[in-house]
Amino acid sequence: MNICMFSRIMPAHAPGGMQDHVQALSVGLARKGHAVSVITSARSDGKEFDTVEGVRIYFLNGTPPGRNTNAYWFGAATKLEELHAVAPFDILHSQSVGAYGVYKRKLHRRYRLPLVTSFHGTHLDVLTTSWHTDFSLTHPLGMARFFALTLNLAYRYLYRDLWFTRGSDVVIATSDADVGKYKMLYRLPDAQIRKVYNGIDTDLFAPRDASALRAALKILSDEKIILALARLEKDKGVQNAIAVMPRVLEKIPARLIVVGDGEYRGALESLARDKGVAARVHFVGAQPLAECARYFNLCDVFVDPTLRTDGYDLTIAEAMACGKPVIVADVGANSTLIDAATQRDGILIPRGDNDALVREILRILGGATLTRSMGEAAREKIAVRFSIGAMVAGMEQVYAEMTARFKSAERG
Repeated sequence: MNICMFSRIMPAHAPGGMQDHVQALSVGLARKGHAVSVITSARSDGKEFDTVEGVRIYFLNGTPPGRNTNAYWFGAATKLEELHAVAPFDILHSQSVGAYGVYKRKLHRRYRLPLVTSFHGTHLDVLTTSWHTDFSLTHPLGMARFFALTLNLAYRYLYRDLWFTRGSDVVIATSDADVGKYKMLYRLPDAQIRKVYNGIDTDLFAPRDASALRAALKILSDEKIILALARLEKDKGVQNAIAVMPRVLEKIPARLIVVGDGEYRGALESLARDKGVAARVHFVGAQPLAECARYFNLCDVFVDPTLRTDGYDLTIAEAMACGKPVIVADVGANSTLIDAATQRDGILIPRGDNDALVREILRILGGATLTRSMGEAAREKIAVRFSIGAMVAGMEQVYAEMTARFKSAERG
């Protein structure tokens, strides 16, 4: 099958969950024998073409790197026609609204190609996140930001996203929660939605010895390691992990390691100093995936106290795949990964509840049996249901169904 993928951003632009997902899916499909082309925005170094593990990636010069713009959308539509003339595609896959230019020019209809769309969050998620991050009746600037964002998203929803989504032939829900959101927000029927979970590399993210990294970081034998790995922005909630460290240290020797970078890093470092725990909080910056796997294996517990309502963070699945207990905010799609009823494979806490966060950290760090059993259950769940292999197989099934439907319609 010849597949054309549209994504505004890829790992060549910057690290992040969406771009890692697109590349993992594309490489997984290529390994199964499919031809995969990705059309994306320009690179800052001007490079126009690259091949990554069999995936052809086209960077559109003259477009802002990593952004959805008219230049990217309609440049991608032109590039699609150019590539399709040489080697006809069987299916088009839009990551978020990456194929909006294709939709506007009706190229999917002109060439009779199924248009599959995967979202990585919704406008409702963005608004909920903004409310919990900035909004307060006593914070006028936060109120102003929230209402300005509401107007902007309402315009984009009514002008573009509603019609693009309804015009897609099938929409991929990447979590259990997404199905209901898509039906409510876009008035999609069940027949237009398919559920395929995002997957991770369960060979890279697997239990391994981390003693060398522990020694390199000069961590004492009795110290427990708490890990937070995220883009350092306010909505990721890393400040909550720092805020509870004084209470954790009252009970147990521990260190918090923060992997990631972003505009909020300076504020987080200041918070650690203000709380008197700067010596126990270590910022190691953004790391490549292989190094992230080492840090997951180093930790005793992974925390994700995010404020962001969105699809589940792949970092949660990666920590679980390494056999680590996880404590995460019960927001967005996180309950897709963790059994909310039993919490045998991870722990969900209310958004912004630091009392719950410190309580569960101490419970995990104080019980070796619980840590081991939860980690084992987590690893088993991710390996079976959230691997790249499972994701690719699910997407292949959707592609096969849609191409068969289109061929049947042509014959009819």
